[in-house]
Amino acid sequence: MPDTPDDSLPKPARRLPTLRGQLSLVLGVLSLAILALVGGYLGNMATSELYAAQLAAVRASAQSAAELLATQLRDREREIELLSTAPHLVDGPLDGEGVRGSLDRRQALHDEFAWLGVADAEGKVLQASGGLLTGRSVAQREWFIAAREGVYLGDVHEAKLLATLLPALPNGEPTRFIDFAAPIHDAQGRLRGVVGAHARWGWVTGIVEGVVRRQSPGAGIDALIIDRQGRVLYPEALKIAQTAGGAVLPKPADGRFEGEQIFDGKAYLASEATLQARTKAALGWRIVTRQPMEQAMRPVRDLHRQLVLLGLLAAAALTLAALLLARRISRPVEQLARVAERVTTERRIPDFPERPAARELAHLSDAMRAMAGSLLSTEQQLQQANLTLEAQVHERTAELKAANAALEHLATRDPLTGLHNRRSLDARLVEAHALDRRYGATNGRVHGLLLVDVDHFKRVNDEFGHPAGDAVLRHLAQVLQSSVRVTDVAARFGGEEFAVLLPELAGPLDAVMAAEKIRTAIEAAAFPHVGKVTASIGVSLASPDDADVRPLIDRADAALYDAKRGGRNAVVLWTAEP
Repeated sequence: MPDTPDDSLPKPARRLPTLRGQLSLVLGVLSLAILALVGGYLGNMATSELYAAQLAAVRASAQSAAELLATQLRDREREIELLSTAPHLVDGPLDGEGVRGSLDRRQALHDEFAWLGVADAEGKVLQASGGLLTGRSVAQREWFIAAREGVYLGDVHEAKLLATLLPALPNGEPTRFIDFAAPIHDAQGRLRGVVGAHARWGWVTGIVEGVVRRQSPGAGIDALIIDRQGRVLYPEALKIAQTAGGAVLPKPADGRFEGEQIFDGKAYLASEATLQARTKAALGWRIVTRQPMEQAMRPVRDLHRQLVLLGLLAAAALTLAALLLARRISRPVEQLARVAERVTTERRIPDFPERPAARELAHLSDAMRAMAGSLLSTEQQLQQANLTLEAQVHERTAELKAANAALEHLATRDPLTGLHNRRSLDARLVEAHALDRRYGATNGRVHGLLLVDVDHFKRVNDEFGHPAGDAVLRHLAQVLQSSVRVTDVAARFGGEEFAVLLPELAGPLDAVMAAEKIRTAIEAAAFPHVGKVTASIGVSLASPDDADVRPLIDRADAALYDAKRGGRNAVVLWTAEP
């Protein structure tokens, strides 16, 4: 049958709009109106969300940088505080070579320290890393004066005494430091001196810039460090410009950099995070991260272009869909109208269109019968779903147990080597210390500690790259694990240092033999990329006089230092000085 209205209709009826035309117009206008409203709403919402997402990314960079910097400052402060309580500083001569060696080792392990030194109570430097400033007076330095009263963390300042003793920075910027210092007291609580350290300002700025680069690579986000008075500490160019009186920083109404800000006439999306006071002294620094608005809003502009294009395509599709839908709805009505007209004119029941719209009435009883079958089928499906759900619960429970086991492994294992990490080793040392104190006197057994350091490991990283260095550490861990007893605990102590806890030793000979076995195994092994590698090993046995595990570690560290000082690739057992 044709889809157009029958010409046999009366002329007044033929002049009326067709149902198909009215449906097409109504559906088309309604669809386009909905599209416009939804498109506008989604566009505004997406714009707001993209803006919020960009601001959140800038804010996250500031917060992450402030969090990491606060943690690093706290760790360095604690390290200097712990150093001030070391036995060789509390009881030994402050000008002894052991003090110099300890300072040099710490500077080698932490290259952020440009200088570490020990001064007596009058401010005379007795020992220092590299011998710098030895014999000089620091009595007027703020860090020395403050540290006589307690642990001290000082704000950034330019180098004074060390300015001419350290190499100039390659970028021409002045050498600047932040100070860490702590008092040294003897066993009776009397002040013996002060241990101080100058950390490079580049270490601080490197932490901040590193976080920004890792979190938002290629996003054009940079960082500023501002002190509590609003002065720019970093970058140096803005610091110089502000010192010269240039209008560098905006002045937000609420005192915080958040959202769109103007820096020297350029619009930026900015956010700030205050450095949380995790140290004993609060520096009051603020980390401000910013991104040029042009770059920050680029996704918004791209989104607008995409929305316009999608809107045009959707409008065309909706118009076509409205026409097709109007045809689908009106066609059965038109066919029924023709049938009704034929019934009127022909006085007989003509052939109805194939399955007309009224078929629901004819199939109602069939639908009821089908409903019962559908309900039974649905019940069976629900039972099967319950069985499936129970199986899934068991499966998820097993997965949860496996995940918990994996988390436990991650918490106690070094991710690079698979050995125990420092935290796990410390726990095992505490257990061994407790067992020795309880049973050691009766069974004649003692536990020992080996500290293993890869010789010239920095050369491996420099010549072959850090991936090769990581491969050496992993292979050395395998050699180490295969060379110890089942009851021994092999762990990564930090960097290229490893540790082995040796429980149930009969005496020092057992510990030395175990260390020598490890040393020869390492020397005989073929390491990827680099070939041969050697290691120095310090050996120490627990003493009944040890109050905790710290003396055992210090003795092993001292023995390791002697092994490296003696030419490396050696095993040295710690012995008390005569």
